[in-house]
Amino acid sequence: MTGNRIILIGLCLIGIASAIDLNIASDGKNVLLRPQTGNDRIETRWRLKANKGCKLVLGCMFRAPSCNKATIKVDTGGKLSHHCPEMGMSFFNTSIKDSMSVTIENVGTDLGAYCHVKATTAYIDLPEPVIDSSEHGVPIKPQASSGCRCGWSNKNSKRIVNGKEAGVNEFPFMALIIEKKTRFPFCGGSIITTRHVLTAAHCSHPYPENSLSVIVGEHDIRTWTETKATKIIHVEKIKNHPDYDNVTATHDIAILYLEEDVPLSDQVGRICMPTPQKPMNSWIKVMGWGLLKDEDLGGKASPVLHKVNLKVIDLDICKTIYGIDSSKNRQICTYNNQKDSCQGDSGGPLVTVDKSTRLFYQVAVVSFGLKCASTDPGVNTNVLHYMDWIKNTIKATKDVELCY
Repeated sequence: MTGNRIILIGLCLIGIASAIDLNIASDGKNVLLRPQTGNDRIETRWRLKANKGCKLVLGCMFRAPSCNKATIKVDTGGKLSHHCPEMGMSFFNTSIKDSMSVTIENVGTDLGAYCHVKATTAYIDLPEPVIDSSEHGVPIKPQASSGCRCGWSNKNSKRIVNGKEAGVNEFPFMALIIEKKTRFPFCGGSIITTRHVLTAAHCSHPYPENSLSVIVGEHDIRTWTETKATKIIHVEKIKNHPDYDNVTATHDIAILYLEEDVPLSDQVGRICMPTPQKPMNSWIKVMGWGLLKDEDLGGKASPVLHKVNLKVIDLDICKTIYGIDSSKNRQICTYNNQKDSCQGDSGGPLVTVDKSTRLFYQVAVVSFGLKCASTDPGVNTNVLHYMDWIKNTIKATKDVELCY
C-alpha cells in the first residue's frame, strides 16, 4: 500500500487506500483480505491475480449489522456486484478467469467485513481435441466383456464438433425422464438393465413413486415421427441413495424401477457399466435435452438430443470452488471452454469409450454446477464408486443383468 486519499462527500469523510496488488498462489489455500479500520469511512481495494488458466474463489463475511457500517464491491473480471449485511451476512463468488478486484468499505474502528480468497490449479482455456477414430461408426455386433450387448452408438464416420445435435438414436442407452401426468421433461437418465434407469437423486427425490415415466428411443421431443423406437414406460418404484443429501448434493444417484421391460433393439439398448480395470479417459461425453445456454441469458431446453465433450479435471479444483470432499472419489469434476452439461440434463450419463471394445461405458451422472457454460466446472456423481449399491439395488429384480 503506497498511501491514502481523503475525499469529502457531504459531511462524510472517506479514506481511499491505494489498490493492493496481490498474487494468489494456485494451492487452494485461503488468503485473508482484511480492510483498514479507523474513525472515518475507509475503502480498501485489492487487485487479485492468479496464474494463467486458474480461477479465484472468494468468500466474504460481514460482522457489521447494517449497510451503513460495511459494504463490499466485487468485480469478477466482467461483472460488478455490490454486497452489504442486509443482503446476507456472507456470500461466495468466483472470477470469470484469473483476476478479480475486491473493495471493502469499513466505517469506524470495528472490523465490519472481511474476505478470504484462494486459487485453483490451471484448467481454463484448455485445448480441445477433435474426437474421432475409435468411437466413430461403432458396429452393433461387438459384445461387452460380460457377454451382454451394451454401449454401442449408431453413427457415421464424420467427426464430432462439440455442442452439436446428436444423430437420431445415436446413443441407444439415453433415457428422458418426464412427469407422468403432464409429460413435462425435466431430467435425463441411462438404461442400465431392461427394468432399470440410472439417474440423479435430485431428479427423483421430490416425486412420489407413481408420478414419473421415462421415454426411451427418443430424439426430437416435438415429434413422434423421426424414429420408430420411441416408447414411454411408467416408473414403478424409485430408489434414491439412502445417504443422499439435497443440501450438499452428496450421494446424488438414484435408480428408477420400470413397470415393463425396455424393448431392446438396434436403436434402444443398455449402457456398459464401469469397472476398476477400465481407465478414466481425459475427455468424456455428455448428452441430453438440457438448456443450450444459461437461463439468465434466456436459455431454453433443446427439443433434440445434444452432445458435448468435457475434460476430466482435478477433483481438488471442485473442492476449492464448491467445498466438496475430494478424498472419497465420490464425484468427478469436468470442464470445457464455454460448454458443459447445461447442454445435457441433470441425471444424464457421462460416458467414454473403452478402447479395447470400442463401446461406451458410463463413468458419471450429471449432478450440479454454478452456471451453464461458464468457467465454473461441473460436479458429477462417480458411478464406479456406487457399483456395489447399484448391484444390491437391482438384485431383487428377476432376469436382469448389468453389462460391462
